[in-house]
Amino acid sequence: QHVAKEAGIRFDFGVRTDWQPTNSQRMLLWAGRFGKQEEFMSALNKKHFEQRVSASDDDTLLSAAEEVGLDTGAAREFLRTDELRDVVWDSYGSTIRKGVRAIPYLVFNAPSLGMVGGPFRPRGEREPVTINGSMNPLVFLGVFERIRDASLQLPDARDPPAAPAAPQGGTCG
Repeated sequence: QHVAKEAGIRFDFGVRTDWQPTNSQRMLLWAGRFGKQEEFMSALNKKHFEQRVSASDDDTLLSAAEEVGLDTGAAREFLRTDELRDVVWDSYGSTIRKGVRAIPYLVFNAPSLGMVGGPFRPRGEREPVTINGSMNPLVFLGVFERIRDASLQLPDARDPPAAPAAPQGGTCG
């Protein structure tokens, strides 16, 4: 948690989860129809892991949808249907064929480091860090340290740009 805190993430793992959070998965797919899948998942993860509100609760799903600008009335109506439920259940079976053998299956993408990919995305320059199944805190610490250390190798965007070279010859005036 200390390294995550340094990165601005406040993990809190004491929140209820469901083994098959089908409504969460359905909402993720639904948000994708509007180009909001990544934003929705980020908002939902923040609510679940940092604010300690379960990603399995419909109210949490609707709050995350609202946060990213999705129509909450339409989202509520969607949750009242069985739409995409069969797609979610089929995906649970297909994940095994893609190498996911345990949950949680976590893929730590870091696009600024070229670390992008996983079983459901095209691979970037470098393979992202993955964790297949529950692990102890030291494993997560190692992941966060690896990503942090790699990011420290990047040019710091907060450094002021270099002064432009002085014009050659003549004077301004």
